[in-house]
Amino acid sequence: MPDFDTSVPHVARVYDYWLGGKDNFAADRVMGERTLQAYPNLVYSVRANRAFLARTVRFLARQGIRQFLDVGTGIPTANNTHEVAQGIAPESRIVYVDNDPIVLSHAKALLKSTPEGACAYLDADLRDPDTILAGAANTLDFARPVAVMLIAVMHFIGDDAEASAIMNRLMAACVPGSYVALSHAASDIDAVQMAEMIRRLNESTAEKTTLRDRAGVTRLFDGLELVEPGVIRAAEWRPDTDLEAASPAALWGGVARKP
Repeated sequence: MPDFDTSVPHVARVYDYWLGGKDNFAADRVMGERTLQAYPNLVYSVRANRAFLARTVRFLARQGIRQFLDVGTGIPTANNTHEVAQGIAPESRIVYVDNDPIVLSHAKALLKSTPEGACAYLDADLRDPDTILAGAANTLDFARPVAVMLIAVMHFIGDDAEASAIMNRLMAACVPGSYVALSHAASDIDAVQMAEMIRRLNESTAEKTTLRDRAGVTRLFDGLELVEPGVIRAAEWRPDTDLEAASPAALWGGVARKP
């Protein structure tokens, strides 16, 4: 028997529904539709988020990064971190972290490494960075640069001080020349619709979402060197096409380097 309640919507499975995936249950689909009614552009945000992930991993791989710690992996879809990274450098090593059993079972089944590289999977919570780092050290060499991927996950940490502490702890374990990539749901883009969408989502899901404005997201990078163009709408972060840049996604995104 599964050790989770499929009658309660889960953010990872609702997200899968928004992306058009099949790894969701009736409760997730109901919640997915309720939130889309509040904010129809939400579909653009989740697609822009996946595209941001792929662009940032490509950028980091081209900077010579060969190790990735992907926290809050979500249910696998197209252009997962290891596929993008190993497409550029087959020897890349990736640790996926999530605390949802459905996510982890799919990740183990679907996310397969190249022979030269490695993929590992951790059942851990973002709120427990020490457990994440200890488990990741079995696959990643923290004496060499690591890219920490925090894609659409820090908005589950409602307290600003806790969010900053988690970021600081993860980056403290990484050597200079490491990076962090982050995307975050925005409170100051389509503000009224986003607030109503999040209110509906938080009514039924265990993982509560907190929106932050651009300044709040930027503060999460304190002590790090932001890569150009800084914290910007995720769709506008080094877009591949004008069409990609024009997405009405309500997400802030940025990449920073540890000096």
